[in-house]
Amino acid sequence: MDVTKYKRNYGSVLSVLAVILAVWAIWPQASTSQTPGGAPQKRQRINTIIERLEQGGVVDKTVRGSIEMEHAAWDIVGLPAKLEEFAKRRKPNGQLEQTPVLRMPTHSEQSEWMTEQALDAGAIALNFPQIETKEEALKIISSIRMYPQKGQKAPMFPRGSRDVGMWTTDSFTGFPLWGKMGPDEYMRLADVWPLNPEGEYFVIIMVETPLGIKNINDIISVPGIGAIIVGSNDLQISLGLGRATRAGVDLAPETDEAILTVARACNLKKVVWGITVPGTEKKQLDLIKLGSRYRYSS
Repeated sequence: MDVTKYKRNYGSVLSVLAVILAVWAIWPQASTSQTPGGAPQKRQRINTIIERLEQGGVVDKTVRGSIEMEHAAWDIVGLPAKLEEFAKRRKPNGQLEQTPVLRMPTHSEQSEWMTEQALDAGAIALNFPQIETKEEALKIISSIRMYPQKGQKAPMFPRGSRDVGMWTTDSFTGFPLWGKMGPDEYMRLADVWPLNPEGEYFVIIMVETPLGIKNINDIISVPGIGAIIVGSNDLQISLGLGRATRAGVDLAPETDEAILTVARACNLKKVVWGITVPGTEKKQLDLIKLGSRYRYSS
């Protein structure tokens, strides 16, 4: 028996097996991170509102739910359970059916502690009513964003000021809406969209007063706003023209003109907008033709 030849052949077999095992070890990772054409697969969105807008669609109740805490109690203790109810309703692929939008109770005073508590409960979409100035909008975005990190890809302005909680520990496993993830992945995704394309936070700014309408161009210059909503009922009341939600009664001409002011400004800057409309389906469709992409009432 030629021992030298045997050892040489045995060594070659081991080398081939080592190559096969190495390829096998990396194959699942390559197959899940690449499409058949070789391009990276797109990460599945957590926030269905953002996903719909990225697809060029209109946001409605098929992707959006609501949690009311402006005209209802500030129930921070009960908020996790409310979010959990939405987290339970998922598509076959595991994605949320609807993203709940939490309407905050804060107006111009902008209590940052309320925002922090909502985010630490796991909320991913927040609606801030009666915003009137650029400074107020800036404070909102800053309170939602983390402190800037060295080497981050997302723009550092507006500079984040959010305090961090216990989710920074290694034991953090995610919030109900977010699904299971570690603290580092959460920090990467816990930012405002569209300022950060990877961000999962969707921020709505409501303009509902003559001053808010007057300052609309300054307000929408703030990076990180997901959508502008005109609160037509509060706007009409603030104009001294009575309720806008009476059945069969159209909006006052002054209210319509204010809405058009917002629509023109947002369309020019490519900012998503909509209104709380008390009208018919035709009124909603008319607004979509005007450029509205957020259907607040349907």
